[in-house]
Amino acid sequence: MGINSGLIALALALGMGLAAAGCGLGQGRAASAALEAIGRNPSAAKDIFTPFVLALALIESLAIYSLVLGFMLLAKI
Repeated sequence: MGINSGLIALALALGMGLAAAGCGLGQGRAASAALEAIGRNPSAAKDIFTPFVLALALIESLAIYSLVLGFMLLAKI
């Protein structure tokens, strides 16, 4: 266990934290925009729902990529 293990652990923690924060902010903005659009035009709720769920899935995939990268870095420790 040298300095490299500590740097890898630090990179893992920073990467996961930044990815989680970014995804949380992105999902909040997407939800806010979708709910505002539904509030302005309630009859368009069915048309807004599918792109909204697709956007949330794409945003969440970034967090999953970060998790996979974290596991790969963890394997190097």
